[in-house]
Amino acid sequence: MWTKIPITDTMTKKDIHKWVLVIIFIHMEEIRKFIEERFIPTVQEDKNGMKVVFTAPMTEGVIWFERAKRGWNKKPLSTNTYIIVDAEMVHMLDFLNRYYNLTEDHYHDVRKLLIQMGMDVMDKHLNGGE
Repeated sequence: MWTKIPITDTMTKKDIHKWVLVIIFIHMEEIRKFIEERFIPTVQEDKNGMKVVFTAPMTEGVIWFERAKRGWNKKPLSTNTYIIVDAEMVHMLDFLNRYYNLTEDHYHDVRKLLIQMGMDVMDKHLNGGE
């Protein structure tokens, strides 16, 4: 699924990074759509904080959040400020690897996508489902 583009006359070696970013971006949108279609995100709360769980029939991924404390940054905090403290995405990455032939080089970008999606779910939950 990951495409290699040969260097052409219109694309120089110094511009190659721009083309790679476009390819990764296109595939990230495909992966985002795939996750949205197959995984159900839920927000769960326990004594340690909150977590977003992405559940599919054979796998799940979890992102843990804790309430932010005033000393963690210099800005004033609202009452619904949470930060990510951990994420367990190994099973989701293995699941996605079956469909997209991911390598270790792709995992960083996919993790960033999953964390962004988890933050979006958490924001929606904290803002009353808006």
